Amino acid sequence: MSAAHRTSFMLSGPSVEIDPRVNAVRGDLADIALAGQLFAPHYADPIKMACVIDHAPLMHAPGGEQGSELLKGEVFHVLDTSGGWSWGYCDHDHYVGYVDAKALGPVCASAVRATKADSVAAAEAFIDLPYVWGGRGGEGIDCSGLVQRSLSAAAISAPRDSDQQMSALGREISSVEPLQRGDIIFFTGHVGMMHDAENLLHATRHHGKVVIEPLSDVDARFKERNNGVGIIARRRISA
Repeated sequence: MSAAHRTSFMLSGPSVEIDPRVNAVRGDLADIALAGQLFAPHYADPIKMACVIDHAPLMHAPGGEQGSELLKGEVFHVLDTSGGWSWGYCDHDHYVGYVDAKALGPVCASAVRATKADSVAAAEAFIDLPYVWGGRGGEGIDCSGLVQRSLSAAAISAPRDSDQQMSALGREISSVEPLQRGDIIFFTGHVGMMHDAENLLHATRHHGKVVIEPLSDVDARFKERNNGVGIIARRRISA
């Protein structure tokens, strides 16, 4: 039953605090899936659309800062369209934002699919691609976008942002355990993937592109900038 046909909603308890990056709620409207968790003036059923251009920015606000990016064929669940902008969330990671409505069209069979490639090999394909905040590989890519896209190629789902990835991915590797190809390394506001036991493959603002460089160099750089704080977590995703 759609939101339009319901006459009332009931919460099972107090409204809960949720992460608005992955739960579609704003001052006037929320995803109908949240109706039992929090109060909103109105709820909407999502309409499934797809990106019909090569890539489209996903904005935090209409015409605002890019938070992520939709690639051609990827599904976007639309909750509201006004002023030329569609608001909703991405199917692959539930990331919420605004997309130019002209970039969306009917869902077709050409949606992006995982190929079960090696995640590090998938990441290598992005080497030298420019660093772009919020990018996922259109005209550029950011650190967490690189990790998400590379893991997706290996049929591994990952959240969009680095803090979400640190909470969700793999198991913690102890500081005395040797690193290996494919391990995920986290810094404050940054993430990369081990290309081998000593070198990190990552999209970095420092170099302005995707590079491979010694992990020790990256760690030293972060320690210099962050009062001695370098690596904050090391995760391993089991095959």
